[in-house]
Amino acid sequence: MYARFQLAIYCRVIESESEDAHTYAMLMHDLPRRFHLRSREEQKAFLRERPPLTHTRWDALLAAVVEHIARLHDLPVPEWVDEPERFLDTPWVISQNPVTAADSVLYAPGAFIRHGALPDPLDLDARGGEKHAWVP
Repeated sequence: MYARFQLAIYCRVIESESEDAHTYAMLMHDLPRRFHLRSREEQKAFLRERPPLTHTRWDALLAAVVEHIARLHDLPVPEWVDEPERFLDTPWVISQNPVTAADSVLYAPGAFIRHGALPDPLDLDARGGEKHAWVP
């Protein structure tokens, strides 16, 4: 019924994609949307799959997205998200817009802070950007 849904496919696209905006949209919008379409068992299987490293900052963002959606859906956080290569030494505030960047720092959920990849908080909420609902 559904096309293949594997983390390795996202990694292949990261490695082949030259435009950051497309890679960002793929991880922040496409991955969660496709995740929500799956049954609970399919979601668990998806999360367990250890994706290959791309050796880019996108590894940290991918791990943060997966950790975040696992916690939101009360699913086990996969062990692979704790691999040292999936953390950034220097935080990456993804937005270049100063206001959005400040919001990213102020309102990033824990998984994103932990991995050092701070997205626009409005991109985290499918309900229209109620960023304050994401702050614990």
